[in-house]
Amino acid sequence: MTPAQLLGDWEPGPPLASLAAAALAYALGVRRVRAWPRGRSLAFAGGLGVLLVALQSGVHVWGERLQSVHMAEHMLVALVAAPLLAAGAPLTLALRALRGGARRRLAAALRRTRSAAHPVVGCAALAAAMLALHLTALYELGAREPLAHDAEHVVLLAAALAFWTPLVGGLPGPAPAAAGRIAALLALMAPMGALGAVLLTAAPRFAHYERTAAAAGVSPAADERLAAVLMWLGGGLVLTLALLVVAGDALWQEERRMRRREAVAAR
Repeated sequence: MTPAQLLGDWEPGPPLASLAAAALAYALGVRRVRAWPRGRSLAFAGGLGVLLVALQSGVHVWGERLQSVHMAEHMLVALVAAPLLAAGAPLTLALRALRGGARRRLAAALRRTRSAAHPVVGCAALAAAMLALHLTALYELGAREPLAHDAEHVVLLAAALAFWTPLVGGLPGPAPAAAGRIAALLALMAPMGALGAVLLTAAPRFAHYERTAAAAGVSPAADERLAAVLMWLGGGLVLTLALLVVAGDALWQEERRMRRREAVAAR
């Protein structure tokens, strides 16, 4: 595998149509909403771009041959694309763009699911998806069966969006308290670290990747260790950065509240 193959072996498939439809729907929503933040639009476009690379380029092709590339693909989906898409706040955009009955139905659905839209709930969903997709036979099945591979991505992206959306203020209304968001980020580090440790210390777990890695001239054991490093260090880096951003935002908001109180007291 060369970098040119990794980023150049494009195979357009069904995800391309889904991403195009999502981009079109978002663009139509932006046209109907006045003063929609440009940063939100750029974040959503960036998330779609990352998904395009992860699901249609050589990353996807080689993810069926090397466990490490498969892990990199999942990291791109869950830890890069998902937070960018969530930061685009598509549900908030839809609520502001829709009219009449469609808007009322969406608002009612969001109210019913508000209690579940919490970072801790999303943390549990993403942790379960990560462990199930990487420590069971589903991981190898996804490498052998294209339909199963696509289903893995749908589940992983849905769980990741459930985790990131409340963290980045992607829902209408006030964001959850900073303590809950920090707790969710810290809690997710544990299963990701455990998953990395299992892959780093265990013998090659999947027969399919043993065969395909050897055929590509890569040691199966080294391939699995690299997958573990990507999960452990890459995932830890993203979560640590997110933790710093959330903590910094909480401190900034508290400082603003203190300034407002001081200004009122000085009158």
